[in-house]
Amino acid sequence: MTSRVVINQWQTPEDAREAGWNALVGAEDFFLSPDWMRVLQDSAGAWMGYLTARTDDGLQAALPMVRATLDSPWSLGRTDLLVRHCADEGMDGAAEVLAGFGDMERLMPSMMGGGRHLGRTRLMLSPGAGPETAHRILEEAERVAAAEGCRSVCLPYVDATDGVQRAVLHERGYLAHESGQFASLTLPGEGFMDYALALPARRSRRVRSERRHIEASDVRITLAPLDPADIPRLGALETRLFAKYGMTSWDPKRSEAVLTAAAERLGDRALVAKAVLDGSIVGFGLVLAHGDSWFAHRAGFDYEAVGKLPLYYELLYYTLADHAPRHGVKTVHYGIGSTDAKVSRGCSLSAQYLYVKEIG
Repeated sequence: MTSRVVINQWQTPEDAREAGWNALVGAEDFFLSPDWMRVLQDSAGAWMGYLTARTDDGLQAALPMVRATLDSPWSLGRTDLLVRHCADEGMDGAAEVLAGFGDMERLMPSMMGGGRHLGRTRLMLSPGAGPETAHRILEEAERVAAAEGCRSVCLPYVDATDGVQRAVLHERGYLAHESGQFASLTLPGEGFMDYALALPARRSRRVRSERRHIEASDVRITLAPLDPADIPRLGALETRLFAKYGMTSWDPKRSEAVLTAAAERLGDRALVAKAVLDGSIVGFGLVLAHGDSWFAHRAGFDYEAVGKLPLYYELLYYTLADHAPRHGVKTVHYGIGSTDAKVSRGCSLSAQYLYVKEIG
């Protein structure tokens, strides 16, 4: 006899944690953990909710939700803008989905399911949970979305390997298209030199040359827990990065809000690789620790001060390769975007798919 599935909705990540949420959080699910959800709830200024599905055998499924509106500043985490972006980038199936909906504003507000982080958003399922449980919790997510005034439900970055979820979303009438390639780096050996020598010969020579270039400069590189005193400067640097890639309206206060919440909620699990020149921070990369993995999350640079120094690679790859062994870290996850650069530094890729369904 099949156990009855009980669906519950929780208002805070702490409530979800008490309901057993962490039992479903896997090695690659840092951005679905209650600690990170609290960071978002503290900083996003958006409605958030948490669904769980339980049977007599325990917790079977969990799904975070966040309500995106036309005012939400998430260019790659908001249904209307993400579909347009994917179509502009020529991602498989995106142009057809865009043409099918026409006016993308008809989908807004949109309930983002499985998180709005850039890669591997998902409905978390226990090993014993099957399609019926996935159907039940997604049905409830659609009901909640309608009650919150949403016109669509979207899971923006479902991994290609997530077979049960993809099949159930298809059965429920969701349309899908490619939305990116998730990049991860498995670190070989112990430290930078082992990492560099594991790359193809030509790339290895270039990487070692870039490291020597950094070492010959006046820039000082460190990796340490996020210092709240640095947050205004880090927010300004991230804003410069966004401006370089066309996001000229970004408010650095948004960056500061996330960084402040991360420092308060994560403590020494929020690490910053930092480049300092003449007493001023000229570049940074934020990495978040979860088990034996790091998740690269934010970065920023003073491009005038940096010049041609390869600080992006130094802070997000070479410094991390050096420090990973002493932290017990074996994998760094980089998410989506800048695919060629990530592959050139040894990352492997996994395709991501957006699923969207109009409701109401």
